[in-house]
Amino acid sequence: MKFTKLLPLALCACFFACDNGGKPTSAETDDPEEQNEQAKVVAVDYSKGRAMNKRLGKGINLGNAWDGASYWTCGTLKDAYDNGDEAYIPLVEADVSEYANLPFKRYNYGCNDRLDSSWSNPISDSYFKLVKDAGFNSVRIPVRWQHNSNPETHEASPSRIAGVKEDVKLAIEAGLAVVISFHWYHELMFAGNHIATLPDFYAEEKAHFAAIWKQVASEFKEFPDTMLVWDILNEPTFKDASVLNEIMTLGYEAIRSVDKNKTIMFESYHAAKFADIAALKLPEDGNIIFSGHYYEPYGYSHQGHGYTCKGDDAYAMTASSDFKSYISATQKLYPDKNGGHVPMNMGEFGVTSKSGSCGDKGPSDKYRSMWTKEVIKVAEKYDISWHYWGLAGVGGFEAYDKFNGLWFPGMLDAFGLTAE
Repeated sequence: MKFTKLLPLALCACFFACDNGGKPTSAETDDPEEQNEQAKVVAVDYSKGRAMNKRLGKGINLGNAWDGASYWTCGTLKDAYDNGDEAYIPLVEADVSEYANLPFKRYNYGCNDRLDSSWSNPISDSYFKLVKDAGFNSVRIPVRWQHNSNPETHEASPSRIAGVKEDVKLAIEAGLAVVISFHWYHELMFAGNHIATLPDFYAEEKAHFAAIWKQVASEFKEFPDTMLVWDILNEPTFKDASVLNEIMTLGYEAIRSVDKNKTIMFESYHAAKFADIAALKLPEDGNIIFSGHYYEPYGYSHQGHGYTCKGDDAYAMTASSDFKSYISATQKLYPDKNGGHVPMNMGEFGVTSKSGSCGDKGPSDKYRSMWTKEVIKVAEKYDISWHYWGLAGVGGFEAYDKFNGLWFPGMLDAFGLTAE
């Protein structure tokens, strides 16, 4: 099944009423353009979410595996345009790069599925013991659930479900709690940013998203509630806060319709910025966690990933002031009846190393570990659980050298774990 012809693109605002079984407890975004209606702040007993967050503790991502792309097996819409098929991509005022992450066939259904090997970085069974022995408490496993899913029945790939289940089983057997994150749903992000011109596409993606979550949550009910957490959507890039909340609420309700007891994570827009907690409308559910990603400053952490290779000259540390402001906002918006606020998780953070595209021109091991150690110190000061990005094969951010079987210098010390 191919995408229907896309029309010229324009952005619209889509306001809605948040109805999630309980009253939303959130507040207005700091951005005056959002114009979200201010809701009364309600204190919630977050003891269940807090207990799960404590169990997550120190964690690490097993990224670039189940979240990998296999678009090249059938091509993308951009490929179609580049090959002269303008029926799929009328440029008009649109930037063709917007289509770079959209598959030519819907969800790549019927194409070759490379499962967790799409980026040649499969999760080794040995990783779970390795991580546990180092002293970590949990792992975060990003998954592109829409990949190779059925666009007609809205069912996830049986092979993908079976493979992720096996990894969750291995993690739990090793004594590690698990966060499963719905990663890189580009089709949904694209649809949510072009509602005015593609309303049917947006409606279809919402239905697919909800159906996938119901199926996945049902399939994984066999695992203990105390060992598995659902992360609704990784790094939302919706341009409108109302769309963000509609999708987050949709995912939340889909999960809760079949799973009443597992902890659920929410992320905000602008790719999961902690500072955008004000844009979220969280439900009055005591078993939730607010998760943000932290790479500040990007000019230091992301050298070689869209940023100039300046090495240690780009080093800066603003975590103390940054997190102080995050905590202040969270306490005001989502207070806990028992004191404090909604539990918080740092789902991703890290710095690229010399193993990345900058090579010797990138951050040194010394400054990389120093940045990591300081960010963790500040996060733990506020009882924020964390998951470093990532273990292995993540474009230079990795903490573990899978080719030589060694942790990169300074990283375990930065994590506050086993001495190297």
